[in-house]
Amino acid sequence: MILKIAWRNIWRNKKRSVITAASILIAVFLSLMMRSVQLGTYKSMIDNVVGSYTGYIQIHENGYWDKRSIDKAVVMTDSLMNKVSNTKGVEALLPRLENYGLLSVGDLTKVIVLNGLDFEKEQRLQDIEAKLVNGTLPKNPKDIMIGRGVASFFKADVNDTVVFLGQGYHGMLAADKLHVSGVIDLKNPALNKTTALMSLEGAQHLFSADGIATSLVIDKKDNAPLKSVQKVIAGKLDDTYEVMNWQEMMPELQQTILADNVGGLLMVAILYMILIFGIFGTVLMMTQERKYEFGVLVSIGMKKGKLILMVFLETIILSLLGVLVGVLLAYPIMLWKHYDPLVLPGTEADMMETFGFSAEIPFYIQPDLPMVHASLIFSIALLVSIYPIVIIKKLDPLKAMRG
Repeated sequence: MILKIAWRNIWRNKKRSVITAASILIAVFLSLMMRSVQLGTYKSMIDNVVGSYTGYIQIHENGYWDKRSIDKAVVMTDSLMNKVSNTKGVEALLPRLENYGLLSVGDLTKVIVLNGLDFEKEQRLQDIEAKLVNGTLPKNPKDIMIGRGVASFFKADVNDTVVFLGQGYHGMLAADKLHVSGVIDLKNPALNKTTALMSLEGAQHLFSADGIATSLVIDKKDNAPLKSVQKVIAGKLDDTYEVMNWQEMMPELQQTILADNVGGLLMVAILYMILIFGIFGTVLMMTQERKYEFGVLVSIGMKKGKLILMVFLETIILSLLGVLVGVLLAYPIMLWKHYDPLVLPGTEADMMETFGFSAEIPFYIQPDLPMVHASLIFSIALLVSIYPIVIIKKLDPLKAMRG
C-alpha cells in the first residue's frame, strides 16, 4: 500500500518528477560516456604498449631488471617452463634473450639492443608481421631484422650485411656478420632507433647462451586478474627469480594513467555535486509544499514511520527511473563504439601512432562501470532523503496545517 501511494505521489506533480528523473538521467549518461572513453583509452594504451612488447608479466633472474646484464639470465628448464605455462590465467609464455652491442655498416657504428625472439610465439602476442616495412621475418640463425630508425641511420636495407660486436654470456665474445632480412616499424621512435631482432636460436648461438633467456614474457588471458596471476606464479618459484608486472616495469605509464584518471574522477565528482544540489533543491521544494499534506496524514492517524517510508520510496523510485533510463541510453552507444571504435583524425592519429599508441579508442563496456555509477546515485538519493525524514520527525501536525 505504501509503495502504491508513493508511486501515485510521484506523478501528482509530473513536471517536477520528470525534471528530477531527467537530471539523474543526464548525470548517469554523461558520467558513463566520459568514464567509458577514459577507461577504454587506458585499456587501449596498455594493450598497445604492454600487450605488444613488454607483456603483462615478466620472469627474470633475481636482480636482472636493475642491471640488464645477460649474465643474470634464466635457464629455461622444462620444470620451470611447465610450472609457468600451466598456471591458470596464463595464455602464452614467450622466452626472450636481450643484450647490447655495437652494430656496424661501413664506417658507421651504433649501439643497439639485440633481441632474440621466438617469432612464432611472438605472433600470438603482437602482430609482428604487420609491422614489417619491407622484407621478411628472420628465417635463418644469421638473419637480423632492424628497426626503421636503425635502417635510416645506416642507410641499410633488405639483403645488406651488417657486423655485430658485443659481449656474450659470462664474458664470451659475440661477433658475427648478419644478413638483414627485413626492416620493422615498432611504432615507437626510441625503439626504432635502437632495436634489432633475430631468432631466439640465432641470438643464443651468437651470445654463447644455449638454453637461456633474459626474460620470460607472460601473456595473460583477457579476464585474468593481473595481480592474482603474478602472485600465483611467484608462489610457484623460489627466491632466485623476480616476477614483475607491467606496472612495476613501466611506472611512467602507470603514473600517466593515474594522473589522467584523477582528472576524470574530478570531473565526475563535479558532475555529481551539481546533481546533489539539483535533487536536494527538488526534495526541499517538495517537502515544503507538502507540509500541510503531511500534517493532515499524521492527524488522521498515519504513523510518522510510514510517512517517512513513503517519502523515502518516492526518492528511491525517482532515482531508479533516472538511473535505468540513463544506463539504457548509454550502454548501446558504449557497445557500438566498443566494437566500432572512435578513430582519431589526421594529425592526432599520426601523433598517437608515432608514440606507439593506437589511433582507435574503443569504449569500455565492463558491467562494473554502470553498477558503480548506479550505486553512487542511490547513495546520493539516500543522502538527500535525510532532509524530509528529519522534517517529518519534527513535524507538529497543527502548525503544519496552519501553514
